[in-house]
Amino acid sequence: MVDYEALHQDLAEILDELIEKSRTAPVLVEGERDVKALRALGVDGDIRPINRGNSLFRLCEDLSREYRRAIILTDWDVRGGRLARQLRDGLAANGVRYDDDLRARLTNVCRKEISTVESLDRFAERLAAIVETRDRSKPSKRYYAGKVQRWSMRRARRRSP
Repeated sequence: MVDYEALHQDLAEILDELIEKSRTAPVLVEGERDVKALRALGVDGDIRPINRGNSLFRLCEDLSREYRRAIILTDWDVRGGRLARQLRDGLAANGVRYDDDLRARLTNVCRKEISTVESLDRFAERLAAIVETRDRSKPSKRYYAGKVQRWSMRRARRRSP
């Protein structure tokens, strides 16, 4: 069974560290939805989507003119892994240090639940709600259990005169 409190605590620590690091280094994400999700989580630093029509190497060259460090936060699916590898190579070739530790830690924490950065804000909200209500069952089970309960109540009302 999943320990939602520990999961929530781990996610909160990673997100706090991301917020802190984003103040001095840009966060590289795949698209605009990722930017919106991180903004909703309180990341107020420079967040740059990599899918803007330029090549990855051009993005890395541009970053090298402004920053000495960057945070790679691509999705933790196959495509995101490929992009992260290309970003690591491009940043290293341009003398920019990269941090992909946060991505690796998010992968470990969220792997069974979500696989995209754009889902992080909703996932964090769901975890907070589960921890707050102390309901340890899966959200889908709570939904169907509630549905069965409502159905039973309607049925009972129909039977009573």
